Amino acid sequence: MNNTIVYNESFNNMHPSISGYGGGICVIDGGTITGRNNIIFFNSADIDPQWSIQWGGGQIDLTYTSISQELSGFGNITDNPMFANATDNDYHLQYGSPCIDAGDPSSPPDPDGTRADMGALYFDQTGIGGTVEPVPVFELYPVSPNPFSSIVSIVCSLPTDGNVKIIIYDITGREVLVFIDQFTASGFCSVLWDGRNSAGQRVESGVYFCRCEFDGTAQSKQLILIGV
Repeated sequence: MNNTIVYNESFNNMHPSISGYGGGICVIDGGTITGRNNIIFFNSADIDPQWSIQWGGGQIDLTYTSISQELSGFGNITDNPMFANATDNDYHLQYGSPCIDAGDPSSPPDPDGTRADMGALYFDQTGIGGTVEPVPVFELYPVSPNPFSSIVSIVCSLPTDGNVKIIIYDITGREVLVFIDQFTASGFCSVLWDGRNSAGQRVESGVYFCRCEFDGTAQSKQLILIGV
């Protein structure tokens, strides 16, 4: 309950014929993992980067959890948790994170008296008073997970209202998919890409680029799609 499980790896480099499973969590031999209000993100593995059930089976029963690999469970989301500064190991949630007030309503409230957040470190809302703080800059955040095999989360911040366009290109510069091209309110904009093009077809494994255009400026991030 209220765990943050991030940036772990499960790769079998010693025996290439055997894969590493479940970079975040892995259940084996009929075991069971239950929990709520967790964040399981940015983990890597040969197969099933966030969670896996292997060798004798088992059960994973998580609810109200932010996890980038789809997992059935009430209240689960696949949105980027938006850490304050993961590069410097600061896993507090930043303002606008979808994990704020997204935990199980029946859980004990956070120390600031608000509904439980997802993850180990809650966002302190003391002094906010319910007002909406402006997003300071336009930024396209690092996509996650990356590489990905099923779904990748794309998040950008918008300091003002304006037209936003999010496009996926292949390595040759050809347009694969336009997510949105519309006027959008300030705040945080997020989309999920499942590796399909505008015709609904699964694209080949390889390097792709996400480009976000806003208010005359643009930012891009590289994505790596791997086969399943």
